[in-house]
Amino acid sequence: MAAAIVKKPCVLCCKGGGVTTCDGCQQTFCIKHIIEHRQELALQLENIGQEHDLFRRDLTHEDLAHSFFVHIDEWEQESITKIQVAAEAARADLRQLINQTRNELKASIDKVTIEMQSCREIDDYTEIDLLRWTEELKELRKLFETQLDFQIINDDDVSTSISMIKVRQEQSSGAVLTHSRQIIENNVIHQEALGLNHERFNNFQGKVILSGNGLLATCSGTYWDGSNVYGTRLYESGMHRIHFRIENKGTNNLFFGIRTASHDLPVQTLTSPYVYGWWELEQAIESISGYRIHSDRTIRTGDEITMILDCDNRQIQFQHHRINMNLQLPVELERCSFPWKIIVTLRSAGDSVRIIL
Repeated sequence: MAAAIVKKPCVLCCKGGGVTTCDGCQQTFCIKHIIEHRQELALQLENIGQEHDLFRRDLTHEDLAHSFFVHIDEWEQESITKIQVAAEAARADLRQLINQTRNELKASIDKVTIEMQSCREIDDYTEIDLLRWTEELKELRKLFETQLDFQIINDDDVSTSISMIKVRQEQSSGAVLTHSRQIIENNVIHQEALGLNHERFNNFQGKVILSGNGLLATCSGTYWDGSNVYGTRLYESGMHRIHFRIENKGTNNLFFGIRTASHDLPVQTLTSPYVYGWWELEQAIESISGYRIHSDRTIRTGDEITMILDCDNRQIQFQHHRINMNLQLPVELERCSFPWKIIVTLRSAGDSVRIIL
């Protein structure tokens, strides 16, 4: 006797009238449900087609990686700005050196001029005078040519260097796409990583002697309203602390503050609209009108102070550690724009301020 054939039931209605098996899912369906199964597959295919079309559209969209191109554009503008600031600062330093040399030599030549005119008017001169004036002029000419022997050098200060950046894909599959681009690195992070997050004194106007690898500034004589010494770093974002110790303090007040690096040197601390800071402590000068309030001096030899540059909040702070006093001063960027650099004014011969690392 032949064995009975057992039919597989439909997976949806469980009836024994299954007539076909799907090659894809290997399930059996009746007539009604095989039609519905094919309709469901057709709907899934339609959804995949829509996702396919959406992906092709995104792949050809002009805004692909738009934010990255914006980042590169921002780097370009920031680089141009920093280069322009560095170039303008170099021009300003050169003008200062030329003017200082001219003024000092002019004072010497004026003395010779007055003496020659006086002797000529009264007809009172001899070969000795002529020889002396000739030698004096030769010496002044030699000084003039020597002091105008300037050099343009590369500044290796990390805070203003331009480094290379690499744009790369995250290494999920091991593939790395690299395109070299120049970009200004974040000054604070880069310097802290190298252990170079330290300020130093650099250029100055007046009579200042720098020593100790730029950490010590000493006033060697009187100069107009004071001798100004500046820092090497430029500040335009984040918070930065510069710690000072007063190695020697004369009878005149000291000034601690900031100035904009986007304006030509030199400045006069008492009246300049580009400077913010403090004469001693209570004498806060907002440098809008240059108004100065006289009071008893509160800084003396051996004191340590900290100046905090809070660029993000557009203010500077002053901490006097001996008397535990803290002051803060808001900065108007319209008058003292970024980038900032520190300025210290020494007004008595022998005044000496050290940056503490």
